[in-house]
Amino acid sequence: MHVNSEAAAALPRTTTIRAPGLRTPLTVLHVTDAHISVLDPDEASYHEYSARMDNAYRDHDPAAHFTDLMAMAVDRDVDMIVLTGDIVNNPSKSSVAFVHEAIRATGIRSVYVAGNHDWHYEGLAGSADVLRETWQRKRLLPLYNGGNPLCYAVQCGGVNFVAIDNSTYQVNSEQLAFYEREVARGLPLVLLVHIPLYVTQRVESVTACGNPRWGWATDKNYGIERRERWPKSGNLPSTVAFVERVKRTENLVAVLAGHIHVPWEARLSEWAMQYVTPAAYDGSSRLVKFCG
Repeated sequence: MHVNSEAAAALPRTTTIRAPGLRTPLTVLHVTDAHISVLDPDEASYHEYSARMDNAYRDHDPAAHFTDLMAMAVDRDVDMIVLTGDIVNNPSKSSVAFVHEAIRATGIRSVYVAGNHDWHYEGLAGSADVLRETWQRKRLLPLYNGGNPLCYAVQCGGVNFVAIDNSTYQVNSEQLAFYEREVARGLPLVLLVHIPLYVTQRVESVTACGNPRWGWATDKNYGIERRERWPKSGNLPSTVAFVERVKRTENLVAVLAGHIHVPWEARLSEWAMQYVTPAAYDGSSRLVKFCG
């Protein structure tokens, strides 16, 4: 497979990460925030809920760029494709089918965690938790390859890739317990989330999981996104405990995230960095190379 010259993917950012004990080098392609909409007249009844996001990235041709990124994964013979959310603009059947087929055609293993747009039809009634569960079950399940949408793990080349869905900005007690069990395996661990974890280097941003300022007063986008406003109670205790636990995880080698659309790297702990990869809707990606 070769890159389409009319909508060529940008050269990926390349990051090398040390994973103690790894005997054979491992390479993954990190793709996030592709924001794909594939319109189908059979889904016209949902267009009133999808129109804003369906038109938001039309000038970038996200679907063509995603196809090119999958071709690049094949050309570079990566071991796994990692997708950290907002791959589609909403859970339309046609958009998810396009993404699923593009990944399947590569023949490469993949691991996916949802973003806040993947399961959200703007203006559709319901809480974030209910809407996420509903559309994961109805539309997004093929992307998980049999994994639990809220939390699952894939081992590849001696590295444990742990996917935790924090697309509501929160992590529940079930997810925290799952993370603890995966840490106990003792393998080099890479945490996959959509929303970056809160670190003091980015205190001005509330778009981080575990930010103490997150909540009702700082939610500026609920109107335009036509969704439930963040709660007055702020973060769940389990969310705060999760972020703190991640920072204490000695076998954690990296966190891979998206959501903010721009590249950003920050020290998370003495053992690990957090890497935010730029949005794929314009062909951006990150090639991550793990070595012992």
